[in-house]
Amino acid sequence: MRYMFDTDTVSFFMMDNPKNIRLKTSGHEKDEFCISAITYAELMFGLTRNYSKQLDFWLHEVVKKFSVIDFNDSAAVIYGNIRAALEKSGKLLDNMDMLIAASALSAKAILVTHNIRHFSKIKGLIAEDWS
Repeated sequence: MRYMFDTDTVSFFMMDNPKNIRLKTSGHEKDEFCISAITYAELMFGLTRNYSKQLDFWLHEVVKKFSVIDFNDSAAVIYGNIRAALEKSGKLLDNMDMLIAASALSAKAILVTHNIRHFSKIKGLIAEDWS
């Protein structure tokens, strides 16, 4: 099974208890865990806005440990479907969250997030909270 970490989960591990991510991922292969290029972009923005050596270190540790999955044409199609469906239902999410969800669906990954209720609006997305 493949797991894709949402921005909030990576931030939680980096800021509050980076050792937890090691515990949760120990004994697994590197290719079982990933982040989307969208999450990476959000993390880079956060690092640039609030630079610290500690954040810089942990962000680079995350990138070493997890694959960064490009946002590709399959994810773009899925994003279009997600956004249209959510607009029709009147339950729109933030664009970045819809892009991350599309990335997870395209990669056939379970999204690890603290926002289970938030992401439950997206049909077909499997999400878990590891906090």
